[in-house]
Amino acid sequence: MLTLEPNEQILMVIRRHWYALFRHAAVITTLAVLPAIFYILNGEADTLSRISDRDLGPAINFFFSLYALGLTLYAFTVWADYYLDVWIITNRRLIDVEQHGLFSRTISELPMEKIQNVTLEIHGLMATILHFGNLKVETASRSTFVIRDAPHMYKAKGLILKYAHQSSEQAELRTRS
Repeated sequence: MLTLEPNEQILMVIRRHWYALFRHAAVITTLAVLPAIFYILNGEADTLSRISDRDLGPAINFFFSLYALGLTLYAFTVWADYYLDVWIITNRRLIDVEQHGLFSRTISELPMEKIQNVTLEIHGLMATILHFGNLKVETASRSTFVIRDAPHMYKAKGLILKYAHQSSEQAELRTRS
């Protein structure tokens, strides 16, 4: 669970662009249709119907069910990774919640006053058309915080830089006082 500091406000919540999920959905759909294509291209549509229930019928049903279960588990894992990866921009810090598989999560945070540079990377035709890409946030220690497949990159960059400058100015004022 994420707790906010006193006087901290959430400015923006970023999830990956839907196109990142669409690429995986295309693979999952292809894998789901693959057994039907193999069956049709086999040539003899009644081959499996001639196999008696005592012979290989139950084994074929078992392996097809196992295939479908594995594909469903893969689809759920892809969706969970897509949905549970989130980046939160607040007026004091940048929070990265990254899901790895079903049972592993990493939560990182970066104070706004440590931010030195924000870089936008847009690679490919679809990323250019749909306005999404990678947002790289660098600190003075040269550590990099990457938000992959981020929509609304220009708005996020503007918010990060605005509050990073405000935080660093406030930190300077506190050290002078």
